[in-house]
Amino acid sequence: MATPEQPLLSVTLIARDEEDRLPDALASVAFADERIVVVDSLTTDRTEEIAREAGARVLVRPFDGFGRQKNAAAALASHRWILSLDADEIVSPRLAVEIRACLAATASETSPPAAFRLPIRLEFLGRELRFGRDTVVRPARLYDRARARFSDEPVHEKILATGRVESLQESVLHRSYRDLAHYLEKLDRYTTLAAEAKWAAGKGGGGFLPARVLWEFLDRAFLRLGFLDGSAGITFAALSSANTLLKYLKLRELERAIARGERTPPENVRIEDTAAIRVRALLRSR
Repeated sequence: MATPEQPLLSVTLIARDEEDRLPDALASVAFADERIVVVDSLTTDRTEEIAREAGARVLVRPFDGFGRQKNAAAALASHRWILSLDADEIVSPRLAVEIRACLAATASETSPPAAFRLPIRLEFLGRELRFGRDTVVRPARLYDRARARFSDEPVHEKILATGRVESLQESVLHRSYRDLAHYLEKLDRYTTLAAEAKWAAGKGGGGFLPARVLWEFLDRAFLRLGFLDGSAGITFAALSSANTLLKYLKLRELERAIARGERTPPENVRIEDTAAIRVRALLRSR
């Protein structure tokens, strides 16, 4: 009896100004049968050149949202199974082995899963965080493109699958922040964005703010065991609490400025515009 052939794997990455992080991401998926990099047309560094030098197929296109960018990458893929990554993510050697074994198993199944969730662990201040809150997420990233695709949402895109979604055990490392300065830059931009979005949604400036911020820190650092990650875990908990503080302080400042007529509503934002605002903020931070 013939042995089913192992399904081939395409890896897709999206990138903008990622010349410093893209090489590690591409090296971590050298086990794949094909690598595709979709480069934002506004990229100003050597991202495209580095991708080509690494042997990846490259498409340069205008950014029109994360979901559509990832679907454009999938459209170029030669193979049915796709692993979708960002340029600041690294596949662990153990995950590479698990993916190969998983795909081999699907070849003999009459009704294989349509997609698989992967644990993505955050690296902060040079340490992989294992505790706390928001340090590990498990989105679907490995999928059969015949039965799954990304939603077209500009941000917070997700896999839409026709069929069951299972989970893998080994992880991807997410190097979201180059250094502390990069984190603080993102913190400033995202808290401004969040304040504008809350204003658009008609939400108030947050009562009992000191208590809320204190609870945020205690929850992250102690109840969720963030302190077990050492100084990196405590620092991440503190800065995440600062996110809550700054978001509501900026919202109160915005409300007062608009009430006094010192500024107009931000970009004439409406509730339905908040997704577009998030996209602009994400673009500025990348």
